[in-house]
Amino acid sequence: MGLWDVHSHLLPEIDDGYLDQAGCIRMLEIYRECGIDHVVVTPHIYNPFVRTAVDRIRSTFDWAKANAERIGISLHLGSELYVADQKVLRAIPIRNRFVLVEFSLALPPSNLMEQLRKLVADGFVPIIAHVERFMWLNPKQALVHRLKEMGCLLQGNVEAVESGAALPYLEAGLLDMLATDNHGDERLPLGLVQALEQWPSVRKRMEEIW
Repeated sequence: MGLWDVHSHLLPEIDDGYLDQAGCIRMLEIYRECGIDHVVVTPHIYNPFVRTAVDRIRSTFDWAKANAERIGISLHLGSELYVADQKVLRAIPIRNRFVLVEFSLALPPSNLMEQLRKLVADGFVPIIAHVERFMWLNPKQALVHRLKEMGCLLQGNVEAVESGAALPYLEAGLLDMLATDNHGDERLPLGLVQALEQWPSVRKRMEEIW
């Protein structure tokens, strides 16, 4: 099945990733050297703090995918959907099934559960990105379990494993996947491999999902 990184910002000059075309190719080579076979690029959508060149996502992805195939990487397109109180939720689903979502770090949307139910009702599985970052959420809350019961998957960042911020979620067995959220840091692919070696239960869960 191979290893997956399901959250990254590697498309050059699309959002707040800081790679140019040469840097993107070099990064994909590093992923391959580390033994990661599948990389999902997830540019920000509707994030009020990030300017995303939405009109160039598809063409840039096609360019990156062709180069990834040459290197030996399967590149997949998704998006990181910022969920607030918007009436319509539009995203690029990963493999036509999964929608990576993020929220305000300080406060959840007033209609959080309703918004997520919209995605579920449309046949999508929400993946809550970097769950350890949200100040309004912690693994001891009933809300976390309500999200899991709804079918949401929880993703933690590699850097949060390294810093210990993700440890409460990991120790509680709540994380479904780890990812880099890579904006251009060459050390993160190896960090992902090491984190999955450290937490084989998460690696097994990822293999079941992907």
